[in-house]
Amino acid sequence: MSKNNCMIRKLIVLTLLIPILACNNMDKPAQPGNTQMNKEENLLATMSKKNLQGFTWMNEPEEFQFFDGSLKIKTGERTDFFNNPENNEITANAPLLYKELEGDFVATALVKPNFEDIWNACSIMIQMDATHWIKLAFENSDATGKSIVTVVTNGISDDANGAVLNEEDAIWLRVTRKGNIYSLHWSENGIDFKMARLAATPAFEKVKVGLEAQCPAGERAEHEFLYFSIEQKTVSDLRKGQ
Repeated sequence: MSKNNCMIRKLIVLTLLIPILACNNMDKPAQPGNTQMNKEENLLATMSKKNLQGFTWMNEPEEFQFFDGSLKIKTGERTDFFNNPENNEITANAPLLYKELEGDFVATALVKPNFEDIWNACSIMIQMDATHWIKLAFENSDATGKSIVTVVTNGISDDANGAVLNEEDAIWLRVTRKGNIYSLHWSENGIDFKMARLAATPAFEKVKVGLEAQCPAGERAEHEFLYFSIEQKTVSDLRKGQ
């Protein structure tokens, strides 16, 4: 066989293989943990039990662990933040790792809740005071299963179910502040974010920004936060979060 014929055959084989390989790569779903995870911006990667890097616990959990850029929290039983509109009872005993901030910001987290019991959730929480706060959660809703759930509390809490994501175990959450208006977004891949809610609160100069883990109906649950960043900047379009 001549050298020219060998080269021609090799080119034909490569031409046939390239589209096959491309199709195989397209069939692989995007993994939440592999996209938009800038390790230098991951605040959890710099924290330890002895050094929370300026963050503070509200309702510090008995068990928590920082490991390889992630945070695991084991909640106590019946833990939640909720100002119940049906009976006016206030529950405010879930672990919240927060930092006080002034001005506009974008807070982003990759969360992986334990979904064994209803209402188990991980969230980004923004708290102004005990009667004014916002939660953006990936939650095991009693109505829809794994879902994006938002709670806005202005004295009394509401409870709004959003996108149903029963095929997902981990989801990206993002809360953007611009003045006293907050946009709440979620994403499956950390790139394409969809708005879940746009809400306003009374004006507060400082707010608490952080990660909340809850187990309102069960005994205990271990939740994971795989990434957390805060950018202090002002976006031009709240609905797009950009």
